[in-house]
Amino acid sequence: MQEKKHLAAIKEVGESLEDAIKDPRGLLKRQRLVMAAMSLGMQHIIEMWLHKSGAIKPGSIIKHEIFKSEEKRLKVKLAGLLTKDIRILKNSGKILEFAREIERNRDDIIYGAPLRNDSILREKLDYFFELKKAVKEAVGELE
Repeated sequence: MQEKKHLAAIKEVGESLEDAIKDPRGLLKRQRLVMAAMSLGMQHIIEMWLHKSGAIKPGSIIKHEIFKSEEKRLKVKLAGLLTKDIRILKNSGKILEFAREIERNRDDIIYGAPLRNDSILREKLDYFFELKKAVKEAVGELE
């Protein structure tokens, strides 16, 4: 995918998350949409990081599902999509861990029962914003 399309998706996700955070009704009213947006945004942020690092094979697509894998298996799956060893990329450990934390319990939050409080969503938002920060430190601004 072209970097321009990744950037548009990241911007759209950011705006959606900001709207949800500012909503006086709270995050729980948008539980599923917030989680889906974070998962989608994470995927695009990761791809931008890999593009800007010159590490992704042309035509490769990073799917959110691979971040459900344990760390070792994740790195094996990514290796087939990359031109560089993931371990040499700046902030790779932090970035992959934040992505895995965002993806953890994603399906339960999207497809399961309503959450009782918003603490899990707030924690996931923290991971999302930390992911963006770690990628920015690694490759510069995404926008």
